[in-house]
Amino acid sequence: MKQHLQSYFKHKSSILGLVVLLFLVGCSSGNSKSYPTLGTPSKQYTYEEILWPSQPGNLVYQAAGFVLDYSNAEFGYLSLKAPDLEVGMKAQVIKGEDVYTYTLQANQYVIVPLQSGDGSYQIKLLKQKEGNTYAVSGSLSIDVVLVDDFTTYLYPNQIVDYNKETKAIMKSFELTSSAETDLERVHAIYTYITDNIDYDYDKAKEAQTRFILPIIDETYLEEKGICFDYASLMTAMLRVQHIPTRVVTGMVEEGYHAWVEVYVEDIGWINPNIYFEEDWERIDPTFDAIGSKTTGYDIEDVY
Repeated sequence: MKQHLQSYFKHKSSILGLVVLLFLVGCSSGNSKSYPTLGTPSKQYTYEEILWPSQPGNLVYQAAGFVLDYSNAEFGYLSLKAPDLEVGMKAQVIKGEDVYTYTLQANQYVIVPLQSGDGSYQIKLLKQKEGNTYAVSGSLSIDVVLVDDFTTYLYPNQIVDYNKETKAIMKSFELTSSAETDLERVHAIYTYITDNIDYDYDKAKEAQTRFILPIIDETYLEEKGICFDYASLMTAMLRVQHIPTRVVTGMVEEGYHAWVEVYVEDIGWINPNIYFEEDWERIDPTFDAIGSKTTGYDIEDVY
């Protein structure tokens, strides 16, 4: 899995310093358990309050048929679309040593996150020449000042791709209808996913030969997926609840892995390096399901 994910994801050696609690969505189902604390009461958002990306056209760069709308860069995302050509189109989003590469679509906006914080970004628009060789069709540098550290993780993007018709989104509101705190909402969605989504061993074999983007409703409706699917589904279901959530990929002892980190007010980022003290131990349904533990969560990419 690592080889094919890394052909798409950027590479970096630094580990994000997150001094907080743990939350991990892994690659298999587990048994639900009660949460040790209810958390602080918080607003229950509605479907009408979901944050959707837009392209107002206030700040636009165009080159060789590519369109980059960066009007909402302060909210942590860019909108890009490619010309209608019979070749591959990609975009690279670069900040310092962070390089993320995304596949673009013709005449349809792809949303990509600005997850590297404030600062100067370079966006390169790439057109396929032959095989894995691409030529730069356009390049733009922009200075970004984000409204906060969390809004980036409240919108859909190419990795966490949902829209107004996504059925899993409606399920999210059903599952959290009686919840009064963000921790209860996290627990309700986590429990649903670990109790209902099975690990797809056939897809895992297929992922050895090609990169497969998560399709949220495919995972939700077919009730199966690999770790990348678990992470994308849960992230989508929490983002629409205005709970900042991000897909993380990296290494654990057993190999390449995808998990979820959730930000809860008054607690911080819940990530895979700390234990809960009561009913839950380390929250990783993959390794809980097989009765073992893993260590060494080494973050490489965040979406």
